[in-house]
Amino acid sequence: MQLAWLEDFVELARTRNFSRAAENRFVTSPAFGRRIRALEEWVGAPLAERKQPVSLTPAGMLFLDAATHSLDVLHAARAQLQNTAPHAEETLRIATGRTLAKTFFPDWCESINRRFGPFLVSLSTGGAQEGIMRLSSGDVDLLLSYGSPSTRLLIDPHLYESILLDHEVLLPVSAPDAKGRPQFRISPTGDTPIPWLAYSPSLTLRSVLSQHLAGLPHKLPLRMVCQADSYEAILEMAKRGAGLTWLPQRLIQDELKQGHLTVAGGASMRVNFDISLYRSRRSSNARVDAIWQGLSAAAKNNE
Repeated sequence: MQLAWLEDFVELARTRNFSRAAENRFVTSPAFGRRIRALEEWVGAPLAERKQPVSLTPAGMLFLDAATHSLDVLHAARAQLQNTAPHAEETLRIATGRTLAKTFFPDWCESINRRFGPFLVSLSTGGAQEGIMRLSSGDVDLLLSYGSPSTRLLIDPHLYESILLDHEVLLPVSAPDAKGRPQFRISPTGDTPIPWLAYSPSLTLRSVLSQHLAGLPHKLPLRMVCQADSYEAILEMAKRGAGLTWLPQRLIQDELKQGHLTVAGGASMRVNFDISLYRSRRSSNARVDAIWQGLSAAAKNNE
């Protein structure tokens, strides 16, 4: 259960209107509706009647008291703790995924510290939706994320702006056989089933890969043998020879050099995508503004 869900529910109870509550919470209406449904699943009971104006169910009225009290207690505790923490203007709060935190963030953070620092960085990792929620609630200043159809759907460009930082590529890979060739290789015209290590729908690159596979002239004979919500878990399974998969090049560059994995398809099977930085258009942090302007200028020069 996310703290943002409680804040969403309290705002819905106040406005009695899904569209107005979503606007006040700086999220799209579909995303807001999904968050309310997620809260209801966590509670185990419907909380609101979907009509205009919105009315709370008996369970919703009871839960509203608990949600309001919990938020008051948590925000009070947070305010007290922040009095002993570094000033907000001195801290850059960033949300990102666990894989980007390992493969991209360290070098990028070092570069912005050299250009705009020194300053304290507070990094939080999690899934894409969790990062978007943290950005929308103001818990972080920046979101560092893979670009994907699902990310673009959830992040409203009227409320958030973005900077393209870099490009990445998904490589089709497999463990090698005794002769160093892929155990599982993609043939554009082959029809023999290929064991496939797939991403769970919660992973950002699931939609990127799905869109690419759907656009191929021939459907690949992939047979899913495992699905995981961790790129690192998929990597380990691939190294053990469990099947073919697609993984970010930055994540597997050492495994490719050491021969633990080998590329298992041609250029048409490689998937290009972006690494982007997002922030709220209502950001008022002076340090974030300075960094954003500097990165924006650099991105325009590289176009």
